[in-house]
Amino acid sequence: MQARRERILEEVLNLIAEQGLSGFSLGELCRRAGVAKQTIYYAFGSREGLISAAIRNHFDKSERQIPYHFPTASLERLLERTVGVGQRNLQIRNYVAAITSFYYGGSNSPELWRALHDITTLPQRPYVEGLRRSRQLQAWVKPQWLIDELDAQKLSASNDWVNGRIGNDELIDSMVLNQLTFLLGSVRGAARTHIERTLRELTKVGAVAYVAELAKDHPPVTPAA
Repeated sequence: MQARRERILEEVLNLIAEQGLSGFSLGELCRRAGVAKQTIYYAFGSREGLISAAIRNHFDKSERQIPYHFPTASLERLLERTVGVGQRNLQIRNYVAAITSFYYGGSNSPELWRALHDITTLPQRPYVEGLRRSRQLQAWVKPQWLIDELDAQKLSASNDWVNGRIGNDELIDSMVLNQLTFLLGSVRGAARTHIERTLRELTKVGAVAYVAELAKDHPPVTPAA
């Protein structure tokens, strides 16, 4: 049963990359995976539930593959993840194009949009909540707004990339710099000083090299650490 579920979810990702989310065909999925529609509905509840499960499954697998070295609520962990996501995105351009098109092109499925939004914004929450608890957010910044906007900054860079406005060699730096620049106007105190220092150093060598250098003196940690 688990093997069949994995096969179905993998085919969902393949179809998203080929057809986009709006053109996703349940009939074609059933043909490729060799299952009946009633099996899909029984296992996942709905088309939206199926797509959400496939993207969640892909998200979880991707998270486990990122070599983290810093705790979840740190700026360094946020950078590690953004670099890891950027490196993954470079390998799955069609899938990224489908996701960004769904976000920017509007959706007739608010349920699916919310499910995807909740998945992609989850990693930003520990860092932002840490800023809130330490009173380092600017007075006008609401935590959930910042969590959402940090994700939007990654999506903006990815959208520029899939539409040819930036090249492969610019994608990861754009994702990281978008986030850090946005954060700079949202925080104060030690957090602002930390981000300014990070930006100065990161722009000298690039995001990938900067994160790799940071990790040298820190042992790996699990994604949940």
